[in-house]
This record gives sequence, C-alpha cells and structure tokens, in this order.
Amino acid sequence: MIPTYSKRRHIDYEHEMNPAQLEAVSTNAGPVLVIAGAGSGKTRTIVYRVAWLVDHGVDPSSILLLTFTRRAAQEMLTRAISLLDNRIALVSGGTFHSVGASILRRYSRFLNFDASFTILDQSDSHDLIEIARKELSPPIKDLKVFPKARTISEIISRCVGTGDNVYDVIQRRYKHLEDFGPDIERVLAFYNQYKKNHNSMDYDDLLACSIDLLETSDKIRNEVSSKWSHILVDEYQDTNRLQARMVRLLANDHDNVMAVGDDAQSIYSFRGADFNNIIRFPDLFPGARIIKLEENFRSVQPILEVANSIIEKAGMGFKKRLFSSKKHGTRPLLARPFSEKDQSIMIIRMVNELSRMRIPLNDVAVLFRAGFHSFDLEAELTKARRPYVKYGGFKFVESAHIKDVLALLRVIANKNDRISWARILKTIPNIGDKTANVVANRFVEADPTSDLAVVVPERKKYTDAVINLVKTLTQISQSDGSLPEKIDQLNRFVTPYLQSSYDNYPKRLRELEQLAQMSASYESITDFLNDVAIEAPDHEMDDDIGSQQRLVLSTIHSAKGLEWGTVIIIWAAEGRIPSPMSLGNPDDLEEERRLLYVAVTRAKERLVIVVPQTIYDRRLGVVPTTPSRFIEEIPMDQFATRWSLDCVEKP
Repeated sequence: MIPTYSKRRHIDYEHEMNPAQLEAVSTNAGPVLVIAGAGSGKTRTIVYRVAWLVDHGVDPSSILLLTFTRRAAQEMLTRAISLLDNRIALVSGGTFHSVGASILRRYSRFLNFDASFTILDQSDSHDLIEIARKELSPPIKDLKVFPKARTISEIISRCVGTGDNVYDVIQRRYKHLEDFGPDIERVLAFYNQYKKNHNSMDYDDLLACSIDLLETSDKIRNEVSSKWSHILVDEYQDTNRLQARMVRLLANDHDNVMAVGDDAQSIYSFRGADFNNIIRFPDLFPGARIIKLEENFRSVQPILEVANSIIEKAGMGFKKRLFSSKKHGTRPLLARPFSEKDQSIMIIRMVNELSRMRIPLNDVAVLFRAGFHSFDLEAELTKARRPYVKYGGFKFVESAHIKDVLALLRVIANKNDRISWARILKTIPNIGDKTANVVANRFVEADPTSDLAVVVPERKKYTDAVINLVKTLTQISQSDGSLPEKIDQLNRFVTPYLQSSYDNYPKRLRELEQLAQMSASYESITDFLNDVAIEAPDHEMDDDIGSQQRLVLSTIHSAKGLEWGTVIIIWAAEGRIPSPMSLGNPDDLEEERRLLYVAVTRAKERLVIVVPQTIYDRRLGVVPTTPSRFIEEIPMDQFATRWSLDCVEKP
C-alpha cells in the first residue's frame, strides 16, 4: 500500500525568509556554499531547504543531511516535518561516521573485513591502546612517564584526521612529548594490527576506510553517489580533511552539495578541523555558488559593529558585514579595572545590578579564553554567595592538581588536617588509601613540638619520599617569603608528580601559576584558604534565586552556538587572547581572532569587554598589560564610556 501524505500548511517561502535565505533555500541544482554569519538563521535555512526540496518534487529518500551529531540531524528533520509533512521522515540524516559505517557494512568484503565488524568506541580504543602500552616487544622502558592511553588516542586520531605523521602531530600539539615519538609509533602499529586481526574498526576508520573504498572503486563510488541526489552539510567550517573528502566523493555523480557554515567561526583546529576546507570549497566544487547570510537576528547593531571591526582585519576568509534590524542599543563597554581582583569585584557588581533589574542570572555569561582565567572570579563569586555553573575546563575548586596544592597549604596552616594529609600522601608512589590514612593519623597524633619526620614509618618503600615531603613543608612554613612565593615553592615541589601523572602537565603548571597570582593580595594562608574553599558554588546559595538561576562561566570554545542577553568577556588582554602559544604561527593567530569574534557575537543586548590594567607575574611582580591586539584595532567610538545600567564607569 502506498502511503498518503497531507500537507500541514502551505509554506510561503518568500514571506517567511529574508532574500539571502530565500536564495539559499530555493537554489537549483549544483554546488552551493552558504556563508552563514553568526546569528543569521543557519538552522532555519537548512530546515527550509529540506522542505523546499521535498515540496518541489525531490524524492526525500535521495536527500542526505550530514551533521556532527545525530541529535542535530534529528532536530532539524523534526522541524522540517512540522513545517511541511511526514514525507521528511524519509530523508537520511546522520553523522559522517554513521554514513561511513553504512558504506562499510555494505562493502566491507572489499577491504577484507567481515560485515559484522566491531566498532570500537572511545573507551574501547583507550583499552586497546593500554594493552599495546603494556604488551609491546621490546617493552616500553618506563610506563610511569609514558603518555597515557587517552593522549595516545588523541595523537592517533589527529594523525588520521589531518594526514600528518606521528612526529608532525607531536611537534605541533604535544611538543613536550617528542621524546616518546618512536614508542608512540610502535603503539600505533600494534593498535592497527590488532584491529585488523580482530575485525574491528574505530571511529576514524569509519571515515578513512569508507573513503578508501570510494576512491579506489569506480563501481562502489558510483553506486553510493547515485543513492543521494542532494547533500546538505551543516557546520562545514568544522570538517576535517577526511570529512571534506567524503563530501566530495559522495557527490561524485551530481555535485548537488549545499555546504553551510561560517569561516569566521572556525575555532576547532585543536580537534582536527581544517579552516581551509570552507575556503577551498569553490576549488573542490568548481562553479560553486556562494550565498552570504549577513542579517543577524540575535544582536543589536552596536555589538555587531564591534564584531565586524574584529573580523574585517582577518587575513583570509569570505568578506561579510553583519547587520541587524535592531539598530538601537547600548554600545559595548571596554572596561579597564586595575587588577584581576578588581575585575572580579566589578563583575559581581554588574551581576548584582542585573539581578536588581530582574534579569535572570542564566541570561548572563562570563566568557574567557582558558579555563584558569576564571579562577579568581570563581573564588569571589563563592565569597559573594553567587551561584554559577562553568563550562569548559575544571572549576577552580574541582581541579585535582589545584586540590593537591591547596591540601599542602592546609597542612602548613593546620598540622591536624587529617584529610589533607591523606590526600597529599596518596600522591606518593607505593602509598594507597590504607597507608595514607595510617601515616596521616601518626602526623595528627604526634606531639605538637616533635619533628614529624621522626614519626614516619621506617624502612618502607615510601619512607624517603615522605621525609622529603615533611622537610619541604617545614621549610616553606618557616620561610619569610610572601604567600605567592610559598605557593611557587609548592608548585615546584609537585611538578615531578604532575609530569609523571598527567600528559597535559604544561597546562596544569600554568594553572598553578595562576593560583600563585590569585594569592598576591593575601597576607595570611588561612584567609586565602577560607576564600577559595567556602561553600561549594554548585550548592543552592541564595533562597531568592532558584537552583536553575546560575551565572554562566564558559570558555569561548564551549560557548559557540549559544547566546545570552548579557556577555562579559574577561582578560581580553595581550598574552591571554591571543594565547601566547599562537604567536609563532600565523594560522593559529588568525584562529585566535576568530575566537574573539565568536565571543562577541554571543551577546544579544549588552556586551562588556574587560582588560585589567595589571597582572601579577611571579617573577616580575605586578606588571602592566595592554589590550588584545584585536581590541586595539577597533575604533574607540564603538565603545561606551558607561554601561547601560550605570553600575560601572570606564576609567
């Protein structure tokens, strides 16, 4: 029986879309690149494009919608069904990996794989790499310092996604691990051979192997390409080398590809995304039509003027200028508090004023380049009993390495802190929970005037390490140095532990430096510990604010795709954004520019950019800062001298 369909409603495309959206939605066959500026209705355009194709006679089963998550595809198709009718349910929607898997199930015999091959998820891949780490012959000399399975998995995945070899990937992203390159290559060889022997594929294989099939067999390529006469790709700027190649091969017979994305929001190179994919789309698909969506439905025009000023200086990309029908609005504020502490206090004042104006806390976001940039603010929010939620990076009080150093500080301030002693002792090799508790009890129960080194158990594997710990803490507690200097000493003490325990130890060491900087305004260890350890921020702190009403703290990467009425960008200073690590590479520096652009375009009504005038450096003390080079390129008349709510004044 042939199913029947009844339209929910007639779609008046001309009245429901602006001219640029209508052009994208109603374009005829052939390759199309839609440059969808921030807040320009990208998803709406894709949804209407799917509906338009079906509405104009295209077989829905011949349409493929490629997204980065299955959920995104389902949500778009659900919206298209409600817009048109349930014929849309026949449209194929999924991820690059799911399409790759379906191709491989059908043609696996051509790769000498059985169709029942196992797909290894990330956890499975990590387990297999762990086996390789332990079973290599000859064995790896020192597994304690060798990179962990998760890190090796990231390196392997990046090799597949970019086409680079192990050494190139390590040199670019994991330079501190370059001595391990030869053994990582051996792990990779073991890993690949194991998968082949056991009829298994990981996520990257789903792309690489399906592309291999499509490239080497004309018959398979033609069969697969003829299945889908129209292909739509979401977030094309985030594709890696393999994904762009897959799109080209899937459209081999027809070139009917609509790629939708924004080169100005390409910020995920650390995940393997290749900015050049969207730039080179017209080369990959000769004759491609380029349509720009520049009308922004999110932000007031003064915010867009700042965004336009940032991105117009980009070295590469499709030129566009965002505009809004919301012509009136408050100009963004460029605020320059004296110090990081003043920055935090200023933000709390702003948040309090917004609350008095009945603006929900969860409609306010504080954005930053790196997770540790918000540590001081988190401490001040905790003191002020302002609830918050953090996205991207650990909360200050939840980071394991931060907790370790704070535990060291606590036993300096209070020898009887049994819990902190136990935590510290468990970082020492050969000490588990039971031993840590036994030794901690000895320290707490010892005579207050005794030398703790005397009560350390003798002739144990850990004895020398514990004695060294006690002597170090005693020396630091008795020194006349400032609190930042004492924390610096503790940081140096824990550095070997971090290097042996975490593959990303350089990042953790930078965060510990931030801990020392945060302590600069404190004379007392106890006062500092009190401020960073008051009631956990995730608890409900204010009876007048519901548990869902929490200020949003987020890295810029984690904020992409989201929006808030008020956005406050902190630490918009040279050395924070752009990141110092980007300064030696022009491509990385350009991505930092795009990162700030993404941050600015998250704001709907109010935008504050904060540049503290000074920063505490543990070697140089208090030193002046300069605004980010990207901020200094913006005409100053685009900024206000006072915030719209009059709660802060520009110095």
